[in-house]
Amino acid sequence: MRLVGKNTLHKAILADDSVGNWLRSWLSELSDANWKHPTDVCEQFPNATEFDQGHFIFPIKDSSKKVSLQIAFPQGIAVITGLK
Repeated sequence: MRLVGKNTLHKAILADDSVGNWLRSWLSELSDANWKHPTDVCEQFPNATEFDQGHFIFPIKDSSKKVSLQIAFPQGIAVITGLK
């Protein structure tokens, strides 16, 4: 996937080692992903939740934080839309 919005996560990566490690790993997996359908996302990340068409929430392990991601499957683009 082409990943847009990585700078949204920069502060979180630097602020907490455990969150930062999880986010770096997650970003790496997303960059290598070749998802064609929402089910592909949920198979790779069983804790991810699709709450709107193409819009997913990824809970960060051992944290109350979550990353939101909008995916345009036909174009192969994923946009990080927030960190909550």
